[in-house]
Amino acid sequence: MEIKIQDNPENVTVVMSGSFDTSAAEQAEPTVKRLEGMASKPMIIDCNALEYIASSGLRVLLRLRKACAAQGRQVTLSGVNEDILEVLKVTHFDQMFIMK
Repeated sequence: MEIKIQDNPENVTVVMSGSFDTSAAEQAEPTVKRLEGMASKPMIIDCNALEYIASSGLRVLLRLRKACAAQGRQVTLSGVNEDILEVLKVTHFDQMFIMK
């Protein structure tokens, strides 16, 4: 799992790649805390290279959504593949995020 952050003037773009499983979520904790601190801007999570997401990855998405919502901002998920989209639909996460 790799997370790249692009802090743009109008938003924060987060590029995720690989598998977002329990181990990756634990390793990403410092990055997630940093992103929570950047929640004053709308956040776009680019999932084009994300291959898999486990429940621990979903919890991270929920944390980022909560941080952004507290600042009156939204989180957009873009480039979600069919397998991950199915997980998002089953868990109703597709209704919590803007999907592009």
